[in-house]
Amino acid sequence: MYLVSLVYASTRADDWEDNDIYQILSESGKNNAKSSITGSLCFNGDYFLQCLEGGRTAVNELYRRIHNDRRHRDVILLHYSEITQRSFEQWHMLYVPESRISESQILRYSGQKQFNPYQMSGASALQLCRELAFIAPEEQSEL
Repeated sequence: MYLVSLVYASTRADDWEDNDIYQILSESGKNNAKSSITGSLCFNGDYFLQCLEGGRTAVNELYRRIHNDRRHRDVILLHYSEITQRSFEQWHMLYVPESRISESQILRYSGQKQFNPYQMSGASALQLCRELAFIAPEEQSEL
């Protein structure tokens, strides 16, 4: 089985409800564990930035489901590549809320201080996700 890494950005749907993020995290953690998918999700209330890792078929199927999920719109693929090892092997779904992302981190990987993954290259988005995975353990959460 080939391992792949996929990074995408999306915008929350217009009919977004406050508890949708908790549903996404709960469902993702369970489903990703079953499919041996690992990764991280950054969300600021408007934009999603997610990195997924796992077997090619499982990751591709999950990306298709996300594309069809009513809670996401304007889903865009930022990065896709085969990998030799995972960066997020400890987390089936690491959640990084905007409050855990500093302006300096965002500025390091994009041309602005505000979190907007559509304004990042795929390589920059992947590097930001990797950096955020190594913040202090008490600042991380997985549902």
